[in-house]
Amino acid sequence: MSSGIKGKGIGQVDSQQEGAAIYTLLALESALHEGADDHELIGITRGRILPEEHRAEIWYICLGGGNKFSNFAQFDEIFDLQDQSVVRADVKSLVDKLGNEEEDKVSIVCDVESIFTHYCKTRHLKYDTSQLWGDIVLPLLAAKMPRDHIYVCFEEILEKYIPRESGLGGSVYHLLRLILLYHDPELSTFLDSRKITPDLYATSWMRSLFSSVCSLDATMAVWDIYFQERDPFFILFLALVILVNARDQVLEMKSETRDQIITMLSGIPGGLSVDDVSDFCSLARYYIIKTPHTFRKDFTTAIFGSVYMGHGEVCNRVGDLPLSQALCLPVSAEEIIDTCDMLQVAGDDIEQVRFFLVDCRPSDQYNAGHLPNAFHLDSSLMLQHPASFQTAVQGLFMAQRQAVASETPGCGQHLCFIGSGREQEDQYVHMVVASFLQRNSQYVSLAKGGYHAIHDLLVHNISESLADHDSKRCLVCAPDSQSHSSEPADQEDFTITTKPQPSLMNKFSSLSSVFKMRSAEMKEKLVEYITNPNGDGTTVDRHVSAQDRGGGGADGRENDRLEVVKVSQWLKKPDVITSFACHQVKENGYMYKCHLLLTDTLLFVIRESETKSGEGHVTARRTLASIVKITSKKRHPDLITFKYGTTSPDGEVTVSDMDRFLIPKASEATKIIKEQIMKQMDAAKS
Repeated sequence: MSSGIKGKGIGQVDSQQEGAAIYTLLALESALHEGADDHELIGITRGRILPEEHRAEIWYICLGGGNKFSNFAQFDEIFDLQDQSVVRADVKSLVDKLGNEEEDKVSIVCDVESIFTHYCKTRHLKYDTSQLWGDIVLPLLAAKMPRDHIYVCFEEILEKYIPRESGLGGSVYHLLRLILLYHDPELSTFLDSRKITPDLYATSWMRSLFSSVCSLDATMAVWDIYFQERDPFFILFLALVILVNARDQVLEMKSETRDQIITMLSGIPGGLSVDDVSDFCSLARYYIIKTPHTFRKDFTTAIFGSVYMGHGEVCNRVGDLPLSQALCLPVSAEEIIDTCDMLQVAGDDIEQVRFFLVDCRPSDQYNAGHLPNAFHLDSSLMLQHPASFQTAVQGLFMAQRQAVASETPGCGQHLCFIGSGREQEDQYVHMVVASFLQRNSQYVSLAKGGYHAIHDLLVHNISESLADHDSKRCLVCAPDSQSHSSEPADQEDFTITTKPQPSLMNKFSSLSSVFKMRSAEMKEKLVEYITNPNGDGTTVDRHVSAQDRGGGGADGRENDRLEVVKVSQWLKKPDVITSFACHQVKENGYMYKCHLLLTDTLLFVIRESETKSGEGHVTARRTLASIVKITSKKRHPDLITFKYGTTSPDGEVTVSDMDRFLIPKASEATKIIKEQIMKQMDAAKS
C-alpha cells in the first residue's frame, strides 16, 4: 500500500535516522535489562516499529502481562466444547499458515486449542469462527511467545481492543461513520447514498486489528505501535486513514455497483507494507488530535470491555438518542469549556480541536446569556425567513474565516452548534445542522445538552463566564418565565375523538401493528443522510429506507426500491381529489420537495426525484382512518404534523408514527384533508 498512505515516505532512511534507531535500541536493551516498567519502555519506543528480538517481551508488557492475573494454568485439559471439532479444524488451518516443522505443529495446535477452549469455558462463550480468533493469535505465535504469555495477550486484546459487539449493526461502526462524517463529509455522504455502512467493509478490520487482511509482517509492525498507544479507539482512526486515503478512488466509482465498492474498501489494508506503517499510524494520531474527544468518555465501556459486561441498548446511546441516529459527533459542555480555557492559556502552539461556537437559540434567549465567543444563528430563520437565514450563514462563514485568520482565542475551524437543551426548540437546531451537513461542511458537531448543560457547568461563576446573562430572562434560571419567542408546544388543530365502530377497529387493527413495528424499526436504523442535490445521478438508493415507507405501503424487506412514478400522471389520476406541493421534513431535519395527494381514503406522499425531472418516488401511502391528530405551531403555522395511530373504544389515542410537512397556505390544505376524513368516518358509520 506504499502508494496509498500519503506521508513522509519512511522507506528513505538516512544515516541520521539510522543513528537514532541504534541509539533507541541501546536505550531499550538497557531499560529491559534494568527491569524498567511499561511507562519507561513506551517512552523509549513509542511510535517506532520494535526490534524483532524484543517484540514478544514488549508486547507482553504493553498488554499488562506483568500485572495481570491469569487462570490459564488451571486449565483442566478437557476438550469438550459443543463445537470442539470446529475449534480443532480452525486451529489446524491456522498452524498450517506458520510453516513449522511437522513435529512442532502438534504442540502448537494443542497450545492454541487449549487457549481457545479455556477462554470459552471461563467466559461461558460459544466458539464462533467468524470472530477471527485465529487471526488474533497468529501474530502472537509468530512473535514466539510462551503459551501462557499468548493467553494473557489474547485475553487482553479481546477485552480491551476488540469491540464487544463487532457484528453487523455494532455501535463501533456507527461511531466510525460519525468520525468519517466529521472529517470527510463528502465521502461519508457518498457511501451513505449507496447504503454502504462501515460494518459492510470494516468488520474483519475490527475483529482482527487488521491481521486478517494485512500481511503478517505489516500486522506485527502495526501492532508494535498500536499496543504502545494503549488506546482502544486507535483502530477507528487507522480505519479513517484508510478511507480518507482511498477517497478519490471511491468517489470515482460512481458507476460501479455497491458490492464492487464494498469489496474494494474491504481489501485496501491488504496493500499495506511495513514501510507504510509509521506514516499510517502517525496520520491516525493526527486525526485523533483533530477530533473532539467526548465520545471517549461516552463510549469506552459501551463499545470495548470485558465480555462479562452487559449488552443492551444502553451501550449504544448518547443521552436519550441512539448512537445510530446521532446527527453528528456529540460534544460535551465540559469539552467546550475546557477547550476554550486551554486555548486561552496555551496559545497557538498547541495542536488540538478549536471550536467555532454557533448558538442557534432564539434571539431573546441568546440576549439573556451566551458564551462570549459564540456566533448567533437563530435556527427559526430557516423556516420563517429562508433568505435571511442564508445571509446569516454567509455571515457565519465570513466571521469564522476572520476569526481564524486573526487567531482569535477560542475560535477555530471546528463548528459546534449549540441549542437550548429543550427538545421542542432543538428540532430546528437539528435542521440547521443537517443543512450544514448537506453542504459537506467539515468538522460539524453538536453540543450535548445545549445551553442548559453549559449553564449548569458554569453556574458557580455564571456572571463572569457568560456574556449578557440576565437571570430574570434566562430560561435556565427562570424556567417558568417563558419568553415570547420560546417555541410553544404543538398547537392541536385537529384530533379525531369519535370512537371507531367495531368493524373499523377490526379492519385497522393490523395496520396499527404495522405502525408499531415501523416505529420500533426506526429506532434501530441509521439516520438517513442525503447527498448534495447537485450530485451525480446515482442517488436513487438513498431514498430507499424503512423510515420512508408508510404503514400501508410495501414491505421494505420485499423490495429495496421505492416505486418510481411520473408526477404529472399521478396528479391527474381520476381518484385524486386534490394535491398540495410542499416539503417533507424528516426526523433528521432534511427537507425534500414532494406532493401530497388526497383520495377518498388515502393520503399519498410523492417525493420529487433529485436527479430526474418530472419523476418521483411514492414514499408513503397513509390511510385517512389512521390519522388521529393534525397539529401545527403558532410560530410556524405552515409546518404541519400528521400523527398516525389508533383510537381505543374509550377514546384514548395512541400515536405510533408521524409525518411533518411544510405546506404553503397550510390552513387551506388541512381544512380539505380534515373534511375528507370526516366524510369517510360518516360513511363508515352509515
